Amino acid sequence: MRLDDLRRTSAFRLTLLFSALLIGSVLLVFELTYWQASSLLMERLDHSLVHESDELRLTPEAEQIAEINVLVGSDPHGDWLAGLFAADHHRLAGNVDGWPSHTRVDGVVRTPREGLDSFPGSARHELRVLAEALPDGRLLLIAHRANDVDAVRTVILRAMSVGLVASVLLALVGGLLTSFASLRRIETMRRATMAIVTGDLSLRLPTTGKGDDFDKMAQMVNVMLADIQRLIADIKSAGDNIAHDLRTPLTRLRTRLEGALRRGGDVTPHRAAMADAIQDTDQLLTTFRALLRISEVEAGERRAGFRTVDLVALAGAAAELFEPIASQRRQHLISNFAANASLHGDPDLLFEAVANLLDNAVKYAPMGGVIRLDVTSDAQITVQDNGPGLPGDLQENLFKRFTRGDKARHTPGNGLGLSLVAAVAKLHGLTLAVEDAMPGCRVRIGG
Repeated sequence: MRLDDLRRTSAFRLTLLFSALLIGSVLLVFELTYWQASSLLMERLDHSLVHESDELRLTPEAEQIAEINVLVGSDPHGDWLAGLFAADHHRLAGNVDGWPSHTRVDGVVRTPREGLDSFPGSARHELRVLAEALPDGRLLLIAHRANDVDAVRTVILRAMSVGLVASVLLALVGGLLTSFASLRRIETMRRATMAIVTGDLSLRLPTTGKGDDFDKMAQMVNVMLADIQRLIADIKSAGDNIAHDLRTPLTRLRTRLEGALRRGGDVTPHRAAMADAIQDTDQLLTTFRALLRISEVEAGERRAGFRTVDLVALAGAAAELFEPIASQRRQHLISNFAANASLHGDPDLLFEAVANLLDNAVKYAPMGGVIRLDVTSDAQITVQDNGPGLPGDLQENLFKRFTRGDKARHTPGNGLGLSLVAAVAKLHGLTLAVEDAMPGCRVRIGG
């Protein structure tokens, strides 16, 4: 597994993207913290300067010099700077050497930009300065170094630097770990896919059970593989059944034509052989038409003609069609329809599906048997007979092509009717179920 492969993974790129957003968020938080802390400390420092200025201004003139000397003398770190000056800028008290130039005498606290040479050590520290005129005309200058503010800023900047480096490292490590995990899953799926490509359709893509994106994708692919495996099995089974079902009529057709050719002379045997040949050809054409019909339905080409279908009227027409056929076998066709039942679909295909179910019921119900056709208000159509029913092993494959209920194949048919019913049900999104009616068989189609 190469590093270049890791860089190309979506997981690595997404991790870097989210890491960049995280780093940006961290920097924004640090910046806000830096600004808020600096503003708060600077505000407190300015408040202290204003407070000291007010105290000195309210102090009697005779005591102001002593008060200033006490202020600067009681500060062991030398953070406080103060000076009392005459109107001509002559220093009267304090630890400021001289009146700084360009200083505004307005009682507003500000950071001086010029004249810092008058403040001891001011080149190394930010200062907050307040200058105002006293009632007697003298000038008061008071300042304080912003050491605490600088210290907090330094701490925040160091924390920002460490946090930024840690965030970048965590982002890279997280991206690598996530990419390694993704590549392992992809490699596992690739191996399984290659095994499937070689022809083993029974294999499935592995899942971890976590329900993540890879599991969801693997589940969807596994569903498709199951359908492909089923379709291929159906194709193989259909090919085998076609070979089995069509071999007999083709052999019979050839034998009759060959016999007619050998007999020669009389026209009557030739005409009889030609009639039998046409009958066998019709049977072959019926089989192929049924196969094409099923393929057309399974391809979903009839969805454009969907409309609201009256199932009661449709089932009534199907029952009316098969009533004479059932009567010939002395069978009783009982209809039980709801007052109203409808479905959105293709009426011709739905009629064909019901007709196929009734055709099977008539074929397999005994002489004098009973056939029921029910339509419920929730669009359920049920066809039931009291024939021999179906063995359990046949029910699973009943709707596959060329599956015949009579293994001896004595009953006319090609085993494609129920396959067409299944295709119509799937096209309409309906369920198709076969149940044991004890005796007989019950087939239910509906939503």
